[in-house]
Amino acid sequence: MPLGEAALREGKYTATVMTTVGDADKDLEATGLNVLPFDFVRSSTSKFSAIKLFWRLVRELRRERPDIIHFISLKPILLGGLAALFVPKAATVHHLTGLGYLADGNSLKAKIMRNISFRMLGLYLRRSKSWFITENSDDLAFARQYGAPENNRTSMFGGAGVDPDHFTEMPPAPDEKVHAGYVGRMIWSKGVDILVSAKEVLQNRGTNLQLDMYGTPDTANPRALQLKTMEQWNTRPGVKWHGPIKDVRDVWQHCEIAIVPTRTREGMPRAMLEAAACGRALIVTDVPGCREFVRDGIEGLIVPPDDESALADAMEKLVLDSDLRKRMGQAARQRILGGYTESHVKKDVLEIYATLLNDRPQRVFGEASGRRDNMKR
Repeated sequence: MPLGEAALREGKYTATVMTTVGDADKDLEATGLNVLPFDFVRSSTSKFSAIKLFWRLVRELRRERPDIIHFISLKPILLGGLAALFVPKAATVHHLTGLGYLADGNSLKAKIMRNISFRMLGLYLRRSKSWFITENSDDLAFARQYGAPENNRTSMFGGAGVDPDHFTEMPPAPDEKVHAGYVGRMIWSKGVDILVSAKEVLQNRGTNLQLDMYGTPDTANPRALQLKTMEQWNTRPGVKWHGPIKDVRDVWQHCEIAIVPTRTREGMPRAMLEAAACGRALIVTDVPGCREFVRDGIEGLIVPPDDESALADAMEKLVLDSDLRKRMGQAARQRILGGYTESHVKKDVLEIYATLLNDRPQRVFGEASGRRDNMKR
């Protein structure tokens, strides 16, 4: 967790992280952070489970008595913000990493939950020792529409930030055939099926492109793609689903185009930032988060979501123009260096902590969602 590590290195803080860690437990503890394992399922809608989580949070917070509580992602914000009322002296940081279904859902249930959730967030942010972090301007505007106060205790982060010394600029791929890559969960909302359809359009046009996809289905998500679907895709010419990937840099060594075909709004997709740091041209959909980073025609191309024809046109444009791929990749790398690195995010969050606590040495308590990759936010 870069934010927790930054707090420790500052020398003014001790830091505790509550999250589902699993096999990552030792890695987290090796950073010097105090780790509290916490069973948490993001997609659960069980009221009984939510009540159990809430009371556990209350007990842990009252036992730890932190000076700052940093909540990461929407569900921890909602449950944790309520639990934080039982530690009235603690300052709170509410870090919204994206909205997804809750913002876009049109069902009566989604509308009711949306109204309740963001009214609650608005109440939490009215506390004098609170701070609100979003990852794009669309999410900030959305939250304010539902009652988040317009005050100066608000920041916008470029996602979790990436380490440009780890994700270094890659040279052009050695393969004569151009490869396009997708990295992410294999679920319907990410638009992977549209990406495969767009590749088929290019195949019918005679445009030579290899599509490589990396990631696993999110079994907790009701719209996860079926294994048989991805296996069937592997039978199509120029399409390969590789499954999980340990080191994302291996993808961008041979893929010169990074595609984020998501149907729904994002916070600030980490896969997009990592590809940009590696100097890869981007194709993204016109949704919050993606359009915050990519400027159409500069770092990459922006296409409408759910539009296989427009996506195919963008892919073809980059396949046929190696100079354009190179220019956009270089521009993407420079955009990362201009404000989307881990150093930028760490500096900003430490300034928030110091402001909330009047620059006094304190204890920081972080609580995040179940997937460890969200701990980077």
